Amino acid sequence: MPMEIEVKLRVAGFAAVRAALAREGALRVGQVREVNVFYDRNGGELRRGDRGLRVRVSRGEDGKEHGLLTFKEPAATTGVRAREAFDVAVDPVEQVGPLLERLGFLRVLLFEKDRETWELGGCLVELDKLPRLGTFVEVEGPSEEAVRVVQGRLGLGDEADVVEGYSRMARREVGAGELRF
Repeated sequence: MPMEIEVKLRVAGFAAVRAALAREGALRVGQVREVNVFYDRNGGELRRGDRGLRVRVSRGEDGKEHGLLTFKEPAATTGVRAREAFDVAVDPVEQVGPLLERLGFLRVLLFEKDRETWELGGCLVELDKLPRLGTFVEVEGPSEEAVRVVQGRLGLGDEADVVEGYSRMARREVGAGELRF
């Protein structure tokens, strides 16, 4: 099964992290603006089970849009955040929301995020900025060990993990509304 293994860290800004990425020889992948729309049914069935159904539209530096449908299982907290996650590229993305609604799902949350992606040590390093929520670094990789090694290489080894997902943070800010730049 596809596993998402990651650590999320709140940071004051990205200057020191970008300097560490350059020093460590990381490869910059690119930057996107994401619109994340979450769906649920039966008055919050997925959320109550710590599951998530999301449609993400990413616009890259080239101006092209990419759609992704994601379903996430409950997270295990065994050091880093690990959970089964299923990602399916979708095209045309504008048809996914209406399809989900016809299947009984309702849109329950929307939030935007700016994400800059780097590769280092077999991991993806994501520099995330969310309106009203702040700046975060996510390190996602094939194992907890790989994630923690990259975290240390970035000088973030002493930072406290943020276990809460962006959707829960955004929901606390706006309820069932929208969190936009």
